[in-house]
Amino acid sequence: MKLPTVEKWITILANIGVFAGLILVAVEIRQNTEITKAQILNDYHLADMQLELKMMGDTPHLSWTRAVYSPDELLKEDLAALDRYFNYGLIQISRLKDMQIYGLVDEETLNKMTQYLDWHLGNQVGRRWWAHLREEEDKEFVEIVDKILEGSDPERNQKFLDSMLQPVNSQIEGVDH
Repeated sequence: MKLPTVEKWITILANIGVFAGLILVAVEIRQNTEITKAQILNDYHLADMQLELKMMGDTPHLSWTRAVYSPDELLKEDLAALDRYFNYGLIQISRLKDMQIYGLVDEETLNKMTQYLDWHLGNQVGRRWWAHLREEEDKEFVEIVDKILEGSDPERNQKFLDSMLQPVNSQIEGVDH
């Protein structure tokens, strides 16, 4: 029995539709898999950051202030808190870099966010910490951090904090009083 031409075309078109539908389902499954991978990786980084925060203790600001103003007076407890504080910053950058791979963070945003490492490591203790740790990091990550720190002021934290001690009017030139 011979099928009429119209029925053949309908059958062919239906099969093409089914095939196209299967392709779309495969693409969607792949996208969902990539989103799931990104979410798992992001959750890992966030959990790691939470652990770092807990390990800093209740008063990391005291350790950080000593690192900025009197690094020769750091206690062992300060060193442990500062290690976690500095590492927290690197985890954040690593997280953003990983999210960039999945297309969730653009280059401009990553660059803006990584600039905060200049503040995060903006003291001599932070710079010594990075000098030691950089040997353990992968080359691409080291290049990112080194580029940020290159030419930046290792006394940035102290200068910024000290600027808050000056009256506002003395900081603004050309303002009539």
